[in-house]
This record gives sequence, C-alpha cells and structure tokens, in this order.
Amino acid sequence: MEDVAMPQAKVPRLTGLKKVAGKPVDLLVNGQDLGDDAMLIVRLTEEGFELSDVVNMLSTSEMYLREDMVKRITGRSVRTVQRLLKEGKSIRLDSQQSVVAYQYALVLEMATRAFGGLSQAEIWMQKSTPYLNGYVPLELTHHPLGFQMVEQYLCRVLYGGYP
Repeated sequence: MEDVAMPQAKVPRLTGLKKVAGKPVDLLVNGQDLGDDAMLIVRLTEEGFELSDVVNMLSTSEMYLREDMVKRITGRSVRTVQRLLKEGKSIRLDSQQSVVAYQYALVLEMATRAFGGLSQAEIWMQKSTPYLNGYVPLELTHHPLGFQMVEQYLCRVLYGGYP
C-alpha cells in the first residue's frame, strides 16, 4: 500500500500586519525601560500587556505569525483578535497570558542574539535539541519550567557554556 500524505489543517495566521521594528521585549512593554528593576516586569505582567503590544511583538517574527501563537498566548482565535484590534478598544491580557507573552518575547530575543540572527533563531526554536532532552524550544517556552530550561540553555550559549 502506498503512503498518501494526509492534508494538514491550515493554521490561521495574523495577516495584514506591518512588521514593527524593534526588539520583542521592548515592543511588548511598549518601550518602557526595564533597566535593572526585575520587579518592573512582574508589575507589568500583573497589570496585563495591551493586546496591540502583544501583536506588535508577534509581528517581529514570521514564525510567530505562522504558528498558532495568538491562540497559545491569548486563548483567542486569530479572527477574534483581528476583530478586537479593528474595534480599537484598549484590551489587556490577564496576568498569566502576559507572562506567557513575555516568555515568548524573551526567548526570541535571546535566541536571536545567541544564534546570530532572527532566521537562525527561528530555525533553532522549531527543532528538537539534545540539550533540552530532545524537546522543541518553542513548545517548552509556554510552560514556566520549560521556559526556565530554554532560558538557562540560551544563557549558556551566550556566555560560552555550550556550543
């Protein structure tokens, strides 16, 4: 019997967005200087990020626009998010959604530095890696402990602990 590829469901993506220039974390916090105050990010996530700032952060990466990142972060469909953005109302994510958005922004930013560019970072984030026990960094980032593992790995790459 011949193997026949099954059609895959098309994942909706955010379309019609202009790519916003800037670093993912800076866009997420709307340009606020995080400086050395680690508690500021705690306060900002407690308040909740603006949906428009989250979408701007997502626009920095084709991978984030392609994947089901909107649903992963907001719990809402792409169509719902597009409708909410068109309405122009100020919509804030809840605290947990904001933490997840921050995790994805920080990992993308760190991976871009660690691997020398956005395209290399996106490739790394989508492949399983032996340093993370064969897990895919993009999948781990959603979970708080998985995020810590990815962040620690990237710190080691950035500061010479891993190849």
